[in-house]
Amino acid sequence: MLKEYYSDISKHLNSESEKIKNYFKSHRPTAGTNRENLVANFLKENLPKKFEISSGLIMSKDGEFSNQADIVVTDKLNNAPLFPSAAEPIWLVESVYALIEVKTQLSPTTLKDSIKKCQRFKELNRNFYELTQQNIYESLFVLWAFESPSSDTVGKNIRDAYKEIPIKLRPDFIVVPGGIVCRSGSYYEISKLGQENSNHRKNLIERYGNNINVVLLEGLEIEDLGDNSILAFIVWFSSWLQAAGGRNQLLTNYLPDNTIFGSRV
Repeated sequence: MLKEYYSDISKHLNSESEKIKNYFKSHRPTAGTNRENLVANFLKENLPKKFEISSGLIMSKDGEFSNQADIVVTDKLNNAPLFPSAAEPIWLVESVYALIEVKTQLSPTTLKDSIKKCQRFKELNRNFYELTQQNIYESLFVLWAFESPSSDTVGKNIRDAYKEIPIKLRPDFIVVPGGIVCRSGSYYEISKLGQENSNHRKNLIERYGNNINVVLLEGLEIEDLGDNSILAFIVWFSSWLQAAGGRNQLLTNYLPDNTIFGSRV
């Protein structure tokens, strides 16, 4: 039943995307916004409610910003954005689990653009609040595209685009409803090697010594899953979110060291 349920969702998402393309073909910005809403609503309906699905900008302690994020997944229980009533709020980077970029086409151009945004997001300085029950410190970047060439062409395009990009700075997921799912990035590295000091990583070190990266091979896996792509993605993505634990920013980290609130009376 589960496979059929998510297969129907995959078909519905593609059908709605096709309607958007037909009805808004003369106004691409509106079409883009409507597709982002499709994905955001899917996540809201299929992820636990403790995860906030929003959009906006992401800011680090040193004042650096991400690109405007189509979709941001944050810890809803422990955080609030700056300018919460604004159309595009500002999220402090420590509260963010994932940034999701939504595209119509998965082309070499959109791949290149998304990789740049991914690098900028992943390189933001992070200073986590250590008292939060946090298990994973990495943040994920997801590229969601509604249309793509054949799986062979997509595979070649992704491999070509990733050639000079370190694994940690690659998108963690590329998802095409009814098509492929690509896993790479920090997600792939942790899933293969385990976290620092984990039993799995210790076993790999015993087996491979300092050369455990040999397990990563080319550092990505691309699978043509057809209508099961959405099911696979939501299983992998939600499992990672649950394992990551809580996230919380410490507001005092964003203040200058010599901040004085006022005088005592």
